[in-house]
Amino acid sequence: MNFNDKYRPQDFTEIVGNREIMEQIEGFILSGSIPHLLFYGKPGTGKTTLAEVIAEKVLGGRDSENFIELNASDERGIDDVRKTVIRAIKHLPFGAPCKIIFLDEADGLTKDAQQVLRRPMEKSHGNLFIIACNDVFSIIEPIRSRCAVYFFAPISESETVKGLKRIVDSEGLEISDEQLEAIAREAKGDMRTAVNELQKLGAGNGREAEIERRVAEMLKAQGMTG
Repeated sequence: MNFNDKYRPQDFTEIVGNREIMEQIEGFILSGSIPHLLFYGKPGTGKTTLAEVIAEKVLGGRDSENFIELNASDERGIDDVRKTVIRAIKHLPFGAPCKIIFLDEADGLTKDAQQVLRRPMEKSHGNLFIIACNDVFSIIEPIRSRCAVYFFAPISESETVKGLKRIVDSEGLEISDEQLEAIAREAKGDMRTAVNELQKLGAGNGREAEIERRVAEMLKAQGMTG
């Protein structure tokens, strides 16, 4: 199983980096009043992860029928927005305080498609919009002005190593601190890339250990029969 999926954070405390943002969002949830949110920053800095944790806390998980996700790399025009978003918010949330409409990679939405979102964001009640993008200026100003805007900084090397160690300990991998530090340097603040590199290194680590185990078993068996 992909490590990024297997170790996807389920709580604010498990998200690596950008601690102040996590604390503010958690405060919104505890207060029961969450504004529309716009997250921007480089890939792998936790934008999508935070949206999913919010869904976990507010709706009980991203599998809820009240969590509507549109990835603008796949769906980017007016018709897609109307089909996926506008149709969904016509109905009240079922068994939850709100619906969450998550627009991932929103840089890819056309300007016309973004214009369609203006009125629903302003008028809709019981709907929380979360928008994630790399470049905040790819989002039209009327949408930016309707959101609490947060910049996600690249993950520091020390925080990256800390997050990787949690996986190493859970998987029982034999990987040195020096190797983890090298992964963190190469990832350049992208936690998703760092986890992928750890898994590749761990796969090799696991194969070597398995080979050694099987060789030991073979030698032992030969000694018993000889």
